[in-house]
Amino acid sequence: MGKDRFDFSEIDAALPAAERMQEKDRLTDTLENNYKAVGILSDRVEKLEGRLSEVLPGLDEAVSSLREANKITISEEARRTLEQEGEAVCRKMAERIDKESARLLERLSMRDRVVISATAFWCMIEVIVSLLAAFACICMANAKFIHSLMLWKVLGYTAGFFVVCVALTIFTYHKLKR
Repeated sequence: MGKDRFDFSEIDAALPAAERMQEKDRLTDTLENNYKAVGILSDRVEKLEGRLSEVLPGLDEAVSSLREANKITISEEARRTLEQEGEAVCRKMAERIDKESARLLERLSMRDRVVISATAFWCMIEVIVSLLAAFACICMANAKFIHSLMLWKVLGYTAGFFVVCVALTIFTYHKLKR
């Protein structure tokens, strides 16, 4: 009867690995969310660039029309009135350009960007490969009847593959750095 009892020590030994896998899942979710946010920011910057490219030709037309208006021979009083109105229009356009450029600079500032170093990128690749290796090992283990020796083999193979991935990542990083 004593041999029919379930040994809970195997579950306790597997808990840290399960917690690490959950942490990797959370990290993957966070990285996916960051990737989506970068895509949204990129789309917004493209829209802003489009708006500016639409505004700039209009500004060029306004300046050329002001030059042509200046070429016309008019009375002194009409000339002064036109100069004052032209200056007012120019001030309005300058203020609008200043506002748009300030908005563009604010959007393009470094605090709106997500910068990922080469090390972080390769670490993300390593995490993905490690998760795939763990998944493959678990699938292979489920194909056979699981017993304690098989579970230890799966954990050992997964840890070994993780060490190989770390070594390859470090090697690749150093090769790319040169």
